[in-house]
Amino acid sequence: MLVGVQHSSPRQAGARLAVNEKGEMAGAVSMGCVESDLREHLLGLLRGGGEARMVHYGAAFAAALEVGLSCGGEIDVWIRRHDPESAAWKGLCALKPEARALLLTRLGGAAEQVLVREGEAPPEAELAEALEELWARGGTKKIAGREGNWFAESIAPEPLLLIVGASPIAVALCAMAARTGFRVALVDPRRDFARAELFPAAERVAHAWPEEGLAAAGLDAHSFVAVVAHDEKLDVPALRAALRARCRYIGLLGSRPTREVRYEALQAEGFAPEAVARIHGPIGLKGLGGIEPAEIAVSILAELIAVRRGAPDAPGKSQR
Repeated sequence: MLVGVQHSSPRQAGARLAVNEKGEMAGAVSMGCVESDLREHLLGLLRGGGEARMVHYGAAFAAALEVGLSCGGEIDVWIRRHDPESAAWKGLCALKPEARALLLTRLGGAAEQVLVREGEAPPEAELAEALEELWARGGTKKIAGREGNWFAESIAPEPLLLIVGASPIAVALCAMAARTGFRVALVDPRRDFARAELFPAAERVAHAWPEEGLAAAGLDAHSFVAVVAHDEKLDVPALRAALRARCRYIGLLGSRPTREVRYEALQAEGFAPEAVARIHGPIGLKGLGGIEPAEIAVSILAELIAVRRGAPDAPGKSQR
């Protein structure tokens, strides 16, 4: 299991390589640079060669003589024997598709694993504060405990993108987002516009007004909401519902005057300026110069990915 990455690396923390007693492999922790060597370490472990341990790989300056990463990065890989009878593994297999949990692996000692479900306390009380970010944002994190480090991983469904408004932009965005790891649902009461055949990648096409349709599609604090209807009757109710749910991302299509009208309507309903400022407007990464619906969809998707991955320069507030 890849638990540490420095500099450049093709895989992120949490990537895995599994090897069975026959030497058959599945998964990867690099682009093939270290897998053969790591396979030997894992086979040795399976055959009784020592305990769980960390294996470090740095840059390979002489490929013929040294195993390493040609990209110049450094990685730490924690190797351990998998126990299919462990309580953590059985609990992980029993999780429902929509469930959220954290899998903690101790990087030392017996390398035990603990599955922490929502509402449960971690194995060490001191870990709770450090785990809050993972509950909210997902991802992985190495955390210092009382007796050594833990590697924590968020177990969660793929993020849900809720698109409000069956516009040509929505058609392109739905297809692109589904190909990059988002679950997608479309909300629009207009059946003639929101035809299911236009959105084959959507898990759901809800023919309902935004507040009802968003709730039915699974709106919660983890959701991403893209409001591309460009119609006040749909925009304002959708933004209202997304703000109340404190969604992870809320984006609004429209020119500055259009956005100002929407923001004023929300503030008139009692939303504080700082709450309204959470809306990304105009939606999408700025400066790409997109004009066509598909080009605008690309800029929206780029912003969604930046927010999802916590990019340092990911936009965080409305451009007002």
